[in-house]
Amino acid sequence: MPHRPSFAMRFSISVSLLLAALATPLVVGEPIQTARTASATTLPAKVESEVKAPDIIELTTGNFWTTIGKGYWFVKGYSPTCPHCINAAPIWKQLHDKYATQVVDSGAPPSPNSNPGSPSSSPTFTEKYDFHFANINCVSYGDICVDKRVGIEMFPSFILFKDGKAIEQYPIEADRTVGEMSKFVDKYIVEISAKSNRNLALPKTIYDESKNPEGKSVALTADAFLKGVIGTGDGWFIKFYAPWCQHCQALASQWAELGREMKHQLNIGEVNCESDRRLCKELKVRGYPTIIYFQHGERIEYNGLRGLGDLVSFAKKAVDSSIKEIEFTDFEEMEKGGMEVAFLFFYDSATTTEDFKAMERLPLTLIGHAPLLKTKSELLARRFRITTWPRLIVVRDGRPSYFPGIAPSSIRDFGRVTGWARSVWLPILPELSASNSHEIMNGKTVVLGILSRDRPKDFAAAKKELKAAALEFMDQRQLQEKNEKQELRDKKQLRIEEAEDRNDQRALRAAKNMKISLEKKKEVGFAWVDGVFWDRWVRTTYGVNVGEMGERIIINEEDTKQYWDTTLEGTAIVPSRSTILDTLKAVIAEHPRIRSKSTTNRFETAYYQIRARISNHPLVSWFLLTSVVIALAVWVRGRMKRRGTGGFFKLESTKEEGVGGKVD
Repeated sequence: MPHRPSFAMRFSISVSLLLAALATPLVVGEPIQTARTASATTLPAKVESEVKAPDIIELTTGNFWTTIGKGYWFVKGYSPTCPHCINAAPIWKQLHDKYATQVVDSGAPPSPNSNPGSPSSSPTFTEKYDFHFANINCVSYGDICVDKRVGIEMFPSFILFKDGKAIEQYPIEADRTVGEMSKFVDKYIVEISAKSNRNLALPKTIYDESKNPEGKSVALTADAFLKGVIGTGDGWFIKFYAPWCQHCQALASQWAELGREMKHQLNIGEVNCESDRRLCKELKVRGYPTIIYFQHGERIEYNGLRGLGDLVSFAKKAVDSSIKEIEFTDFEEMEKGGMEVAFLFFYDSATTTEDFKAMERLPLTLIGHAPLLKTKSELLARRFRITTWPRLIVVRDGRPSYFPGIAPSSIRDFGRVTGWARSVWLPILPELSASNSHEIMNGKTVVLGILSRDRPKDFAAAKKELKAAALEFMDQRQLQEKNEKQELRDKKQLRIEEAEDRNDQRALRAAKNMKISLEKKKEVGFAWVDGVFWDRWVRTTYGVNVGEMGERIIINEEDTKQYWDTTLEGTAIVPSRSTILDTLKAVIAEHPRIRSKSTTNRFETAYYQIRARISNHPLVSWFLLTSVVIALAVWVRGRMKRRGTGGFFKLESTKEEGVGGKVD
């Protein structure tokens, strides 16, 4: 059997060596095959190549997550002294070399001057499928191997990651031969191949030798900024910093690496605000470091995390942020590929140039959130019930929401369009993270699922119930608003008819001018958080230990620092749509029927509650402000009166002194 390391592996190599010595050797696999197995006949044809196999990538604590963050990564976790690992090493290398040296059919005609099968005429296996092989030494980097997100429990372990998440482990009981392991790899290659032609949701690597030719961050002066950034309209990702700023100093190495990563893809720059204070002031740089993406005279400030992987991800999305033309089948493929949110711009032959120009400004705002797609597909228009053109909608988990402006002038109102886009660009059930926590939690009541990936079945079931509750709540609120609007219309029509019966023209005009506006309701959102990864925060804030208590639901109001964790019956809120909806209804009522708990002390809670109530009632705010001003004026006037009439100092003596002495 494979060797299972003890807990002491994290702290002592000697224990790993002792246990490894007790293990029995693995069966050496068969030699590398040159022909495809029968199960892989659906894959694109390969061409024999003279390509030399590169070395297998060695992962470390410093590069593990950034390296496997994009694409498919088949990772071997091993101990250098484990007999199983030593015997598996040549098999693993043969498997790697088998795929790394393949040249696959790109689906495009080769260059007239290239030789068939040469690297210049066809892409390699890695280039085609974004599929990689790597090793992690669990003795040297035990902190990675014991991480629950990695899941290495035995030596050797072979785990497949997709975009930084473990999706499947090669079965422990399966034969570790090149043939059997090839079947495991081929299963995913078939899946990738089926999506690769039309998967528009993933950003493509776009190379342009004129962009960032040296692969570094360029130091920009005010003149260079105006000429190279504003003057050309090219895309620039720029850091504004001060040399004395500690946060800027900590970011320096990642920013330099970003320049290397984005060579021939995106211009990377930096501005020293100590040297060019006027430029930074004109750009309204208020803190250091400030990171801004510029393109075509527009700008968007980057507010995400400052890790290298986060910066590279944003930069690549910025490069590929143009509007894409799609058809019905393209959109279906994107949905199957896991796309949660997308903006769709429907147009027809009568759509004007002004409409397209207005839409071309929008992708910059949406970078890192959702793609903007354009279409004139009749099937898509039929599916989303589009009857007027042009029309802008957002599709979240297959459900459309429509931009409220129907008139052509509305869609050209950039401020209004971006404001609406920001309000709907999150998925229906987003995962709470450090980068989006303020956007998700602030200003609304949030149903927060505290879940654990360690129990895959419970995790999937809880997410399903939470999303079902979110969708049902949206339907209920939509129906409620529809009924309220109809009731207001009926009241308006009744007043019009009454005025016409009395022949009262004044009342008739007043009735016709009545506006149908609904009372503002509490905004409600849904989200989930990894209770294991954020264990400390979840326990200290809500008192939930997901490992011991299981999945839990919390209803949170960040603005008042309040939360609810029990139902009307006093039991814990579990991931059940009926339980969630019943509890939510009791919480968002005008007078909540469940007692809340606080994430702060009593005085802070009272302050936040008063602040929230004042902010929700502008008239009350003005009344309180006016009262304070009047009270302050009365107090000042009283103080002045006590000092003397008219506000002058009162003479202390009643006798006057003349030039030569006192005068009585």
